[in-house]
Amino acid sequence: MSDEKVLLLTGASGGVGRAIIKGLSDAGYQLALHYHDHFEELTALLDEIKPRTKVALFQADLRKEDEVREMVRSVVTAFGKVDVLVNNAGTSLSAITWKQSLDDWNNIISLNLTAPFLVCKYVLPIMRSLEYGRIINVSSVVAHIGMPGTTAYAASKAGLEGFTRSLAKEVVGKKITANVLAYGYMDAGMIDVLNEEMKAIVRSMIPANTFGPTDDILSALLYLADEKTTYATGQTLHVNGGLYM
Repeated sequence: MSDEKVLLLTGASGGVGRAIIKGLSDAGYQLALHYHDHFEELTALLDEIKPRTKVALFQADLRKEDEVREMVRSVVTAFGKVDVLVNNAGTSLSAITWKQSLDDWNNIISLNLTAPFLVCKYVLPIMRSLEYGRIINVSSVVAHIGMPGTTAYAASKAGLEGFTRSLAKEVVGKKITANVLAYGYMDAGMIDVLNEEMKAIVRSMIPANTFGPTDDILSALLYLADEKTTYATGQTLHVNGGLYM
């Protein structure tokens, strides 16, 4: 089994996922990259990364337990272990509460909250056997400040943070940490769905008056994932330009 750390990143084909993959490989991680759709978005990155580190793709619908179970099994077959799990996959379907469909609500909760639970459920036996692990669940500033049209999204991310705090207490005895990275409006990812007028409104709310660089997300992830970061667990690390303090 390689001494190099194996990192499983869900939602790797999204804007933020693609933005941090190269940095994770530069940091020396072997990469198990999950995607659901948009395989083509990853192919150019893979060609660049493969000469430097071991990397493989794993497709799954994280809302389905059998597919999550099979994905984790495939990752272990390919890499032998999982040292770091980054639950990055997520979705947002904005709607005012009284106009939100139940189907959309359930889809958001399922992908943003239930899916991280399922991935943790099947990764944790591996980490417990290793007596080592780093779990990083990706949340959002919206869970803390609230925004109109995001009740489902905010609820899912707030729930994820509560899940992580309880999980941290369950696994700390096996030298596994579980933390949350809650970032704000960055220069990649979900911000891309806004038109320029809405982007200007959101930017004006941020004390830093700019969207955040994805390098800041990478730096925060690398800190939480580091084997030397042993005493930070059950915490939420905020990266939002002062939007929430």
